[in-house]
Amino acid sequence: MQALKGENMKYEDVWNAVDKLAQIRGLSPSGLAKLAGLDATTFNKSKRTRPDGKKRWPSLDSINKVLEVCNISFEQFYNLIDGAVSGEVNTIPFIKFSKLQTSYHIENKLLKTHEWNKVMFPDTKDATYAIEIDNNTYHPVYRNGSMLVLTGNSDIRKGDRIVVFTDDKKLIIGEFVRRAPSTLVISNIISSKEEYTINISSIKLINRILWASQ
Repeated sequence: MQALKGENMKYEDVWNAVDKLAQIRGLSPSGLAKLAGLDATTFNKSKRTRPDGKKRWPSLDSINKVLEVCNISFEQFYNLIDGAVSGEVNTIPFIKFSKLQTSYHIENKLLKTHEWNKVMFPDTKDATYAIEIDNNTYHPVYRNGSMLVLTGNSDIRKGDRIVVFTDDKKLIIGEFVRRAPSTLVISNIISSKEEYTINISSIKLINRILWASQ
């Protein structure tokens, strides 16, 4: 594998970085592999040595797939070798869509939940967080495993994709169309011809989708 900063990456360093990255995502090494579209056993402890006892390195292709799905650079991955999980890389709160539907409340226009994990993301401004889609509700626009990064500190304009949280604990992902004094109109992201009208009085929070993995 190609090393950075003129140093040689050691076998143990690479696997430790894989384990730390999985921990940041709130996953096991097997879960990280599946997230990247790899065989679930790719990063298992049993796969780190060959039957003859020799050390087995993860393939560069496998690492590249993990970096892509986690939206981090190779340098950020490299920095995990010596860095603490929480201190050396930029992270934002992260939760799976299915958990968020049942375990949140809104306080001071901020999303609150006890289910937060952490995920790497270069922009760590206040009110920025991530949701992982873990079902097929929004397929093919957002597939199972897609990561949505949301922000509460952004103006919303026509055509922006947003997440609306209502007072009956519903989460609605759609495209902003217009806002009237008492209603909000959004379009279905799967079928743009279908529109929803939501009473402003029933909305607890609106956040814009800042970035989404595909």
